[in-house]
Amino acid sequence: MTGASAGLGRAFVLELARRGVEIVAVARDSDRLKSLAASVDVAVEVMPADLAVADQLEAVAQRCADQERSVDLLVNNAGIWDFGMLGSAEVGRVKEMVALNVAAVVRLSTACIGRMLSEGKGAILNVSSVAGEQPLPFEAVYAASKAFVTNFGQGLHEEVRARGVTVTTVLPGLTRTELHTRAGCGDQIKHYPPWLWMEPERVAVLSLRALSRRRAVCVPGFGYGLCAAISQLIPRYPKRKLAAVINRRRMEMT
Repeated sequence: MTGASAGLGRAFVLELARRGVEIVAVARDSDRLKSLAASVDVAVEVMPADLAVADQLEAVAQRCADQERSVDLLVNNAGIWDFGMLGSAEVGRVKEMVALNVAAVVRLSTACIGRMLSEGKGAILNVSSVAGEQPLPFEAVYAASKAFVTNFGQGLHEEVRARGVTVTTVLPGLTRTELHTRAGCGDQIKHYPPWLWMEPERVAVLSLRALSRRRAVCVPGFGYGLCAAISQLIPRYPKRKLAAVINRRRMEMT
């Protein structure tokens, strides 16, 4: 479980613990991980790591590949978001986003999938976003990174589904986590209608249900599922233009 210390990752940990699943919890915040581990009644292996740092990512990948302590379910949840013009973005932040949202997902999936296939069992749950369903000006890197995760997950799903391994990709909408606040855009939250928000606990339950049903894609929430379906029918040009109008307005609020 990556990104386990807060938000959706924490919700996944609590739900899996409720089901009696032992957990390897990965996140940067060691203190939060230890507190979370102490709050549940199952064994939790705490593994502090920044997956945007190559050697720390590799250490987690080696743990995933450990034949004697097998990981039967990999949840690729860690990720970051940013908002603003790419020309004004910090280069380090952009590199971190690609490393965490894209490279870490591929590396950890690669670390797990070989053993899962050899045993004919196992599952990977990738957390993407409905943001990846369309081009998004002012959050172009984030949306593109999530588009990658969605397509990567679906492709991998078809590769392994006949061999007993499940890969499910989850596309949440707005979820009450620290994503916006950590990007310095916490003030934007109040501009979204309350009914648009989902609680992380609900997203976790729906995601795990989809995984148990061996679905390739899960869009939690009826409204977001409907929007994602409609989005597939709209040509790119109007989607891009509408997103630009909306996000320019958000830029004015930042």
